[in-house]
Amino acid sequence: MSVDEKLYSEVLDQLSKLSINYSKFDHDATPNMESMVEVLKEQAEKHNTDFAKNLLIKSKGNEGLFFVLAHHETDTKMKNLGQIFGVSGNKLRLADEDVLNDTLKVKRGCLTPLSLIFEKSGGIQVYFDECLKDKKVFVHPLTNTESFSIHINDIVKFAESCGKKVKWFSMDNLEEQKPAGKPEESKENESLLGITADKITSFADWYSQVIVKSEMIEYYDISGCYILRPWSYFIWETIQSVFDQKIKQHDVQNAYFPIFVTQKKLETEKDHVEGFSPEVAWVTKSGKSDLAEPIAIRPTSETIMYPYFAKWIRSHRDLPLKINQWTSIVRWEFKHPTPFIRTREFLWQEGHTAHSTRKEALEMVDIILNEYASIYEDLLATPVVKGTKSENEKFPGGDITKSIEGFIPEIGRAVQAATSHLLGQNFSKMFGVEFEDEKGNKEYAHQTSWGLTTRAIGVMIMTHGDNKGLVLPPKVAPVQVIIIPIIFKTVITEEQKKICNEVECILKKAGVRVKIDDRSNYTPGWKYNHWEVKGVCLRFEVGPRDIEKRSVRVVVRDNMEKMDIPISELESKIPKLLEEFQNRLLFKAKQRQNESIIRVDTFDKVMDTLNQKKMVIAPWCEDVSCEEEIKKETARLSLDNEDNQSMTGAMKSLCIPNDQIFKIEEGKTKCFFCDKLAKKFTLFGRSY
Repeated sequence: MSVDEKLYSEVLDQLSKLSINYSKFDHDATPNMESMVEVLKEQAEKHNTDFAKNLLIKSKGNEGLFFVLAHHETDTKMKNLGQIFGVSGNKLRLADEDVLNDTLKVKRGCLTPLSLIFEKSGGIQVYFDECLKDKKVFVHPLTNTESFSIHINDIVKFAESCGKKVKWFSMDNLEEQKPAGKPEESKENESLLGITADKITSFADWYSQVIVKSEMIEYYDISGCYILRPWSYFIWETIQSVFDQKIKQHDVQNAYFPIFVTQKKLETEKDHVEGFSPEVAWVTKSGKSDLAEPIAIRPTSETIMYPYFAKWIRSHRDLPLKINQWTSIVRWEFKHPTPFIRTREFLWQEGHTAHSTRKEALEMVDIILNEYASIYEDLLATPVVKGTKSENEKFPGGDITKSIEGFIPEIGRAVQAATSHLLGQNFSKMFGVEFEDEKGNKEYAHQTSWGLTTRAIGVMIMTHGDNKGLVLPPKVAPVQVIIIPIIFKTVITEEQKKICNEVECILKKAGVRVKIDDRSNYTPGWKYNHWEVKGVCLRFEVGPRDIEKRSVRVVVRDNMEKMDIPISELESKIPKLLEEFQNRLLFKAKQRQNESIIRVDTFDKVMDTLNQKKMVIAPWCEDVSCEEEIKKETARLSLDNEDNQSMTGAMKSLCIPNDQIFKIEEGKTKCFFCDKLAKKFTLFGRSY
């Protein structure tokens, strides 16, 4: 973006006058935070520099303007900033482009603390995030085609030289809504315990609230790392148990390999390491001493495991070798972290197999892909599309990557749900994984690798959650039924205890996971909100009338349907209700996914389809250069679309679906973008 050279020189002169050192980086335009992180992630790692967002906020009252410099992961909702400013969050708005230009001489997408030099009225209050203390930060010098890496202390010095007093703030000090302490507290307070953001209009805020208030996640003090609380870890344990049984039916054995890998081994396969190099975390010290050689923390385990495959495999009788491990992985990504979806450390399983033929290896790839789809659809009630990745999107160093793709209609984003790779003989040649066949000839093994991560939990949350909180499929819900006695005068009666215990025993006998919430310091209304946020499938209410009729009031979480069921019928009816619940979630989600896939035959229809939060199914030539141009063109056309929030507007191929609903006419059907002959219909979309 062009910049007034006179204004630009004024900023540089002030930096020089103050003896402020900085590193300068030229790059493509970065109109939003995600594009900036994507473009500068390697420089961020190399120069130990953090990303920050710049906000200019105006108030409807007479409070003036507020400039905020915040760490890019800090939650800067207006209601939070309002507490910091001492102003109602309802009064706050982002300043428009006219205000930016009139007060700070910058355009939208170029806001920077360096522009404070042009504010002469003294009407702007300046707030810096405590998360940025003692760090270097990227700031634009009035244009978003350049970035300076400057220490935060020097940015403070610059602001003070412009006559601004910097006020430090921390989101950790904000007041949080406390659980009701007394039964007498109002229903208004009870409602505040629930989700306050709308899933459609404020998806990011909604997701953050849901995962925290439902007690799935706790934030950690290292960026991109999160604590999985028992409510979410139970779901992972369930996934782990079911999938472990599935792969053992295919003669896969579990093992464990170390988390560390030497630089030499990691760099054995060139394409492989280039694909992961920006994300590799390195250990360089032991105590205060430098290590003789840096040691990488595994981003994946091919280069760790395969030297030992080469040691263990000698003959065709040693094949197939099928190994799986349950472990954690570290990928030091600089894209905007999202709990479960994109994190620096995550839990996963990774399977690695070696076979005597390519056909057998490819069969293994397909078997695993089908098992992954089963985990999502049968266990998590979350629909996926099975298919093959394009040449651009395949696993680094592999021959073929097959994947399952999820989709979140509220934001029009696809999520890669799991992958299964045919590595061919690429790695076996690099690591000497060879065997003697039945004729005594030496052959290289044909290999596969495949992985499923805790991302599955995030996709499930996004798919089924609503404005009340989580909606958990019964098969993975830690608690399927919550029993809430309707307590009067803060005391549960002996009769209520007896009935609740009786109902609990009946359900446990029927194999239902059940819990009684008989806490006397919370109102029934508070408990209803609490367990709705946590996504418990069925709520049982037990009051005096229910005791009298020997029945319970049942409330179904997904549709809030209410019904009275006699206690004598619970053992037979509740498992059926839970089964119907599970099937209903999958049916609704599949219906929404199908409605989100739109056929497009020419590129002029693509942007309208994307901006309606849909995926595109289109005839495609499958050329690498064509896909690159598709990404560039859709990114260019998306730059002015403010609905993209902080995510890139570029479209990429998601997969070439196994199920080709539409057929290519040989020699006739053209690629929707470049007019070459199309090979197959391919699924495209915006993605996380």
